[in-house]
Amino acid sequence: MKKIHIDPDHIDHSLIKKAAQVILKGGVVALPTETVYGLAVRSDKEEVVEKLYQLKKRPRDKPFSFACGSTVRVVNDFLSIMPPFVYRLMEEFLPGPLTIIYYSHQDKKIGVRVPSHAVAKAILQELNVPAYLPSANISGEKEAVSAAEVEAVFGDSIDLIVESGRCEYSRPSTVVDFTHKPYKIVREGIVPEKNIARAFVKKRIILVCTGNSCRSPMAQFLLVKYLRQLMPYSENRYEIFSAGISAYEGSAAAPYVISILREREDLDVRDFHARKLDKYMVLSSDLIFTMEDAQSEYVLKFVPSSEGRVFNLKKFLPPELEKDIPDPIGRNMGVYQEAYDLIKKATLELIEWL
Repeated sequence: MKKIHIDPDHIDHSLIKKAAQVILKGGVVALPTETVYGLAVRSDKEEVVEKLYQLKKRPRDKPFSFACGSTVRVVNDFLSIMPPFVYRLMEEFLPGPLTIIYYSHQDKKIGVRVPSHAVAKAILQELNVPAYLPSANISGEKEAVSAAEVEAVFGDSIDLIVESGRCEYSRPSTVVDFTHKPYKIVREGIVPEKNIARAFVKKRIILVCTGNSCRSPMAQFLLVKYLRQLMPYSENRYEIFSAGISAYEGSAAAPYVISILREREDLDVRDFHARKLDKYMVLSSDLIFTMEDAQSEYVLKFVPSSEGRVFNLKKFLPPELEKDIPDPIGRNMGVYQEAYDLIKKATLELIEWL
């Protein structure tokens, strides 16, 4: 058994490659994570997985969770489409001490985790194969939180120990099974159950237009203002933001929008910055409101699983006014005011619907 030291604050990438090569060749490597030490192996070699079961003396009916070097890979390569609040949990706690159990793209129940420890992440990113990284302990016994503890338990029965000091939390990750509705805490670790419940209860609403400089910012600020008037604690129940299909990231709200919201609503939106709509925003939102039918169609084509969560804001207008909210960009103040009037009417009706 060999040991190498990798400083997490000054990573030697030649050592990262060395550890990854041991795993790729079928070896067992003890890695530090932010929770406890883990035993890393490639998951696509039956004989290697069998060796891991024997080392840990783990029952064969207890599958291992996958470990990934990035959240993007979890979303793209491992897990099927999940409920929106699970993506919000990933946003908050991954990389980090949360293990997610859900269905794979092949409809198999799997667990996935993304360690936040810089060394573990770097090694996992270096691999081009899926990996397991269960805790470095005999099944049912205390988890190792230092290289010395790993060595005391496993000695020469593993191929390499990566030493990077004691683990930050020295406690296991929280494991949540989202195949149960709405979820089941399998093991409460670092992330407390109240945080899981909070993500489930607090709904995310996104307002979408083209450039995220006119219509959707107006809808965002009006919805936040009037929800707070109706429900003083609405910020605990709703997260509201806006985005544009073709937005220039970071651009300000249109001057007419700033003027209208200041004069008519006493709202200062000069600090607003535009965001471009991306797949993750759609996946993580419970409700998506657009200004035009074409935008609704775009979102549904962009993320087909959003069906049932996408609505045109015009549906909340009275029948005689039901039409797409006109795009005022590059036009006069009168068109901006018309858009504002329609958005306000629709928003107030939307609040009643919520």
